[in-house]
Amino acid sequence: MKYWLLLLALVSCLSIARNKVFLVTEQLPPLSYVDKQGQVRGNATERVQQLMHHAGLDYSIEVLPWKRAYKQAESSANTLIFTILKTPTRSERFDWLCPLIPPLEVYLYKLKNRHDLAPNSLADAKTSLVGASRGSVAHSLLLNQGFIEGKNLMVTTNIDVLTQNLRNGRLDYVLLINTSVHDTDNITAALPENFSRDLPACLAINKQSDPQIKQRLMASFTTLRATNFHQP
Repeated sequence: MKYWLLLLALVSCLSIARNKVFLVTEQLPPLSYVDKQGQVRGNATERVQQLMHHAGLDYSIEVLPWKRAYKQAESSANTLIFTILKTPTRSERFDWLCPLIPPLEVYLYKLKNRHDLAPNSLADAKTSLVGASRGSVAHSLLLNQGFIEGKNLMVTTNIDVLTQNLRNGRLDYVLLINTSVHDTDNITAALPENFSRDLPACLAINKQSDPQIKQRLMASFTTLRATNFHQP
């Protein structure tokens, strides 16, 4: 009798485990952030939580540095990452639920009082020092444009550190998502170009995830997207 009870308990635990997903994100207010009570909040977080509830899935959310979150989502089954821009390079590495939120905008920023900085293109910033978040679309873009870490590129895992370094003069520019720039009294876009144009902001699913979980997520996402995540 004890054997069957243990077996039943094991089967139940395995069933719960199969229906659980692991969500990873970064500290990127107002989209995703940890509040003073240690809870993960944010506009994108709320939509993801709504999706999990609608799909009837158990879940956990962990806030990590972006590069670590990306690596975990890419290598671990039943792991999802948000908010992630769908680029051609990333496209085949995940299954996608897009768009999760309205499009994000990535700009080259500088201090308003740096009148000596007047670039006409991103290439003009190569003679200066530009900061980006490690593993981000901005980081990849700068590398593709020929920026070199340790020469004209500074990379960190913390967006707040980037904006702090910009304010204290350690950086000339930062290439960031517009929602992460809060000190708009002192920081302005150095170029009008949105470097993330045409890239949807999404929730990405590890390709090795349970097919039933993916099916439930995709069905619920389609339903919620039809009402822009406004349920009756």
